[in-house]
Amino acid sequence: MTWHDHKSKSIYLMRIKLPLTLRRLQTFARFDEYKRSLKMPEAEETFDLVFYRPLAFVLVKMIYQLPITPNVVTLFSVITGIIAAWFFAIGTSQALVVGGLIYILTNILDCADGQLARLQQSGTLLGRVVDGVADYLISLAIFLGLGIGLSIAGSQAWWLVIVAGISSGIHPMFFDYYQSEFIAVARGEQNFLQFEIIRYSAEILQMKTGKGSRIKIFLLRLYLWYLHLQKQAGMKLPHTIIDADQYRQENGRMIRRWSLLGPTTNRTFLIVCALTGRIEWYLWIVIVAGNAWLCTCYLLQKRRNLAKVLNLRKV
Repeated sequence: MTWHDHKSKSIYLMRIKLPLTLRRLQTFARFDEYKRSLKMPEAEETFDLVFYRPLAFVLVKMIYQLPITPNVVTLFSVITGIIAAWFFAIGTSQALVVGGLIYILTNILDCADGQLARLQQSGTLLGRVVDGVADYLISLAIFLGLGIGLSIAGSQAWWLVIVAGISSGIHPMFFDYYQSEFIAVARGEQNFLQFEIIRYSAEILQMKTGKGSRIKIFLLRLYLWYLHLQKQAGMKLPHTIIDADQYRQENGRMIRRWSLLGPTTNRTFLIVCALTGRIEWYLWIVIVAGNAWLCTCYLLQKRRNLAKVLNLRKV
């Protein structure tokens, strides 16, 4: 083979490898951007990581350059959630399937609003409140729809719906508390919940001084009440400086346990049961398995925190 042949072959290989390299760089850049759209991978719910958030990220990339705010996405999640609830209220097996499929879209949109806010860096205190209120409005509509649908189908299971609905409101509150605490401490922030209470109290005071919207003030007060409720329900970490990396390593498995009580896991169970026509199974799973798991996680967390206190005393 002549020198000219070697040169031609090298140019040919470069033409092949360069696009491949560029594609790999683009793939890496997209993955890095996807990671930035998450709260923190190890603190996310498993179903979110493997299904909902990747789809939500695709949606976010499609609307990223458009004049669409995270609150608009939240509004669409509420609309689709109410539509899903309406189909659940019909009570037929076909309507349950349609409702379940629409509820998948609801959860994708619920993931997308936060991911869009993180990528745009457009998150606000009020935006977080709106997202939280939207989640509870959707849940209220869904359980109302389930109750009506079961009644139409001939099942007198309203007490199951009520207990499961209350449980589904309590479970994510605990997960949200420990998820927020995990993310904050892992990033080197101490006393996250107390800091949030101070921030929201200051925001309310500023709005009242500046004659802000009464609706906004009401929503902020509602979330402040929610934070105080979390503070009463959760268990405080020992008052000491915590090493972020050590905390992240020691509590990674615990936050994964808590994540099974998250809203996405709850919704996914409902979707599966709706697609298979087993709504009462979902209600029993939430009431029995969900509450048993809540008690288990609470006791494990209490033991872990107690062990931390004892270790600090030894030091």
